[in-house]
Amino acid sequence: MEEYTEIYFSYNTFETDVVSDILTREGIPFIVRDQRMTPYPLTIDHFPEQRVAVPASEAVRAVTALRYARDTGALPGDGTFVDYDN
Repeated sequence: MEEYTEIYFSYNTFETDVVSDILTREGIPFIVRDQRMTPYPLTIDHFPEQRVAVPASEAVRAVTALRYARDTGALPGDGTFVDYDN
């Protein structure tokens, strides 16, 4: 299995859903690592952080698609791109 690399994270669950939709439409596999504290139905400080990872070979294409979505207003822009090695 190819190694996945994190490309984006957000504290906004709606934004993570939009990211998921964009990557799905682009045909880019991804995983979302949900950092929520599941036993507790509340948000504390930077929870629920959600981190999006894609196969390393798809990272440039994924970031390009997400930046385009942000630039055109399709992606809210609350999240942050993670630095990764190309």
